[in-house]
Amino acid sequence: MNRSNRPPLPLLMPEPWQLLTPLNIRTRQLWPWGHSIQKFIHTSEPRPRGYDNILIASDYGGAHKNSTHIVYCFLVVGGGGRNWLARMRPARDDLLPDGRTMSYKRLGDPKRQFALDAFLSAASQLDGHLVAIAVDKKKKWLSTQPNSSEKIRAMLGLKCVWNPMAFEDMIRKVQIAAILISLWSKPGTNVTWITDQDAFVANGKRHDDALTAVARMTSLYNTHPMGVFRLNTTDQDEDSRDYEDLCAIPDLAAGMMADVTMRLTKDSVRISDYKRALNSNLPDKAEIIADWFWASNTRLRKTLITIETEGEKYRVQPVWMSDSSAAS
Repeated sequence: MNRSNRPPLPLLMPEPWQLLTPLNIRTRQLWPWGHSIQKFIHTSEPRPRGYDNILIASDYGGAHKNSTHIVYCFLVVGGGGRNWLARMRPARDDLLPDGRTMSYKRLGDPKRQFALDAFLSAASQLDGHLVAIAVDKKKKWLSTQPNSSEKIRAMLGLKCVWNPMAFEDMIRKVQIAAILISLWSKPGTNVTWITDQDAFVANGKRHDDALTAVARMTSLYNTHPMGVFRLNTTDQDEDSRDYEDLCAIPDLAAGMMADVTMRLTKDSVRISDYKRALNSNLPDKAEIIADWFWASNTRLRKTLITIETEGEKYRVQPVWMSDSSAAS
């Protein structure tokens, strides 16, 4: 074909978070780990993206003293959670009719064990991404610094008084949510974030600060205007248990990841920069969920990203388990 007769190549526009605006450059300089997470997740997502509505459910693990990492698990569902509710309501009526909730810590209960497969199977069909971010506990300051709380509070327009560690915890969570929103949103996207009853939303003032912070933090990663932001906790829907059931997926993943990451530094073999194999056995409940998490034949995408300290520096990388690790 003559070069002059060839059809024009499509113009590939950059993602909004890739635009080299002064604000984006400053954000990358302040929080380079955030840009790394964007890049890793972006490569595993289908195109095009951009939803009118985004539903996010989150839970967290690793708080116990033996854990080596704090784990932040976020389930992002495009287009809302109608498919999830259609699948889970009949399963709840059949398997957990007494209203008990599903959680990793309570999987010793036979009824919850019996319902586990239904929860994981329903989640597998969601059009979304389950992102687990495991931060080495030695990295105490990731989003803030001990002397920066007041400056960031003023920048975001927050009103509640926070101690430095509680503020770091809150900003980490809203920043991760903002990063994920930047990957799935388009102009006018509405966002509903459902979180466990956590300390960062323990009262009305903290809840309002967290809602303000995630909306304004999103503007640091996005160039387009957003729609309505909502931040709900699981106790706001006690009658139907819909919120609890949705947050059960990141809860199960966060509990499993706390067990996995505890073994990454001690009992794992590095196969490559991104792949590990575990030498030690996981608890039975963790093995079941790990097999599901690293299964590739599901509609739901799933990613583990670790932030590990290396001397005075840190390293951000995705981690996959080798096929042998699930059976070890």
